Amino acid sequence: MVAVLLKLVFYTISTITNLISRLIFSTTAYFLVVLIQAFKVPGEATKGIIEQAAEAIKSVLEYVLVLIVDVIGTIISTIFDTIKGAAIESIVAGSSAMADLVEQTKTSLEGLLNDVPEIVEGFSEMVTKMISDLWNNCMEALGYVQENA
Repeated sequence: MVAVLLKLVFYTISTITNLISRLIFSTTAYFLVVLIQAFKVPGEATKGIIEQAAEAIKSVLEYVLVLIVDVIGTIISTIFDTIKGAAIESIVAGSSAMADLVEQTKTSLEGLLNDVPEIVEGFSEMVTKMISDLWNNCMEALGYVQENA
């Protein structure tokens, strides 16, 4: 159950980042094309501007990617800390029904441990998809600029 919920969260995060990166790159590409067409300058200057824009986009992309990975790591860490805290709190609070609680907790943790590979796989798929989407959106924007500049 936890794995399914986390996969849903991973899918949602990767979809949102894809939409945001597509919006950023497309808007930047359209703006650059309009700017370049408005100020038709010699080829050398245009090439320099495009190279500077590409470097700026790469820098922003690296920063955003590091930020996204940090946020995702923090979220996952918080989720696991909460689950761990809840499990420990449940064990301490139930002294009268200790045997029952231990058995239920053991079963829950075993189920959670069984889901860990699936959760890790979902997380790695999300990160891979986010990086792939960012790269594709960046290349698509640069291709648009090259074709229409």
